[in-house]
Amino acid sequence: MAIALLTNGGSARRLCDALFRELLGELAGVRMPEPFGPPARPPVVDVTPYLGTYRRAGVVITLSERAGTPHLTYAFVEGMAHFHPPLEMDVVPVSETVFAARGDGSSVSEDWMPVVFATLRDGTPCAYMAMRAAPKVG
Repeated sequence: MAIALLTNGGSARRLCDALFRELLGELAGVRMPEPFGPPARPPVVDVTPYLGTYRRAGVVITLSERAGTPHLTYAFVEGMAHFHPPLEMDVVPVSETVFAARGDGSSVSEDWMPVVFATLRDGTPCAYMAMRAAPKVG
């Protein structure tokens, strides 16, 4: 069995989840995992090593703290600057390196999105968000 869904905008993740959950359940007896989100009791994580600015083509991601809560700003820049206003979201730890960012409900950031912090082999820290890596620049 093969199922493919091609989209370019709208509530793609929600559509994919609903469609695949129903089709795979009915046709293959497969139960999909629950949608991504933070655990009921998030772990306590020191976000200090991850604070800062990450940049990739068209996007600047800034992780800061606001009132003791990790806060992420996802801003479109350069040729994408008029694509969407900056997304402002608090993040909740899922593990030591994985966080859940609450989307704003738009087609750009619906529901919870994973934000993963990792280090490349050359030692460069990166933030992975929206399936793309952004190296730390500050």
